Amino acid sequence: MIGIICAMSEERDALLKLMKDVKVKKGQKLFYQGKILNNEYYLGKIGSKDVVLVRSGIGKVFASIICVKLIEKFKPELIINLGCAGSLNEDVHVGDVVIAERVADWEFDIPGWERSITSDKLSYSADKRALSLIKKSAHINKGPIVSADTFIYKRSQLKVIKKYYPSALAGEMEGSAIGGTCYAHGIPFCIIRSISDETLVQNDYKNFDFNLTKVCDNAAKIAVRIILKY
Repeated sequence: MIGIICAMSEERDALLKLMKDVKVKKGQKLFYQGKILNNEYYLGKIGSKDVVLVRSGIGKVFASIICVKLIEKFKPELIINLGCAGSLNEDVHVGDVVIAERVADWEFDIPGWERSITSDKLSYSADKRALSLIKKSAHINKGPIVSADTFIYKRSQLKVIKKYYPSALAGEMEGSAIGGTCYAHGIPFCIIRSISDETLVQNDYKNFDFNLTKVCDNAAKIAVRIILKY
């Protein structure tokens, strides 16, 4: 079985509509943003592959919680984290898809620990088998992704990211937590992000909501291609 985690309902629903034979299994009640998190597990098929899809909520804490529960409950052979992100590279644009080779928390900083995408303390390597199933193209990129519990839109944020993670292609809010949780449990993982806004373009973050549905569909299609071949 392959597990898929999405932070937001828009990201989840983009993949859900591509699944068949879907059954819903209730998850444990969790409190999220002052209400109950709607974290049902959607069990179904993509092609002949058994999959389970769940929404985690936004941010590293809930991404880790749901990732652990998914691992314990379903013991997946691969976990895919699917969703949107902001571009951190001038050649990566809205609608493009980035598949992480490595993922790191760009805010994590401990004296004496190397703060880089190659650090074995601060970054995690994605599953090479999943990476090999999709080739690079004009609109599909492979490379580093960075995460943190913050939406990236300020020049001060970019300054830090570019100093320590100059090769990062995209930034988001859950990948490093899911990567770290999978690493701790010995589970292969794959992070797929479609670009919703271009952080290098001033005020482009305001287009996030406008672009959301389309870019979620783009990411879901790449996830399906990986799942069918895995």
